Amino acid sequence: MNWPKPPPRALQNLTPQQAHKAQLQHSIVGKIGRAIAPAIKPLGFDWKIGTALIGATAAKEVFVSQLGIIYAVGSDGQNAQTLQQKLRQSYTPLQAFCVMLFCLIYAPCAPTVVMTKQETGSWAWAAFQFFALTALAYILTLIVYQLGSLIA
Repeated sequence: MNWPKPPPRALQNLTPQQAHKAQLQHSIVGKIGRAIAPAIKPLGFDWKIGTALIGATAAKEVFVSQLGIIYAVGSDGQNAQTLQQKLRQSYTPLQAFCVMLFCLIYAPCAPTVVMTKQETGSWAWAAFQFFALTALAYILTLIVYQLGSLIA
């Protein structure tokens, strides 16, 4: 999320929050998040959620901390906001529910995939688990979000 660094001139005359956003967008993770954004947009997700989902592949509990980093939650004085406040400003309750639904079902974390390979003796089972659960999560979340959007 910090590499590569944008050129120093790109960060001139920016507030700390704007500089953080520019850094994130310029990083490899930010570029990957923006690249997958069109695929996850039908789920109600943006590139920020996509970026956090990438990090959560290592461990699901990383998802919330990734969002904290993306939204630059910190104690910068009187203007500090909690992650909860920033998320409420950025996403609807339907989007929040869909994020939770997707995270509950999609690919298990990397250590679980490795353990599946170890227990079954086959990378095929581990890959099947990873991709099948991700596909299932995508389909179910797509249905929920699209139906929820129609109702709302």
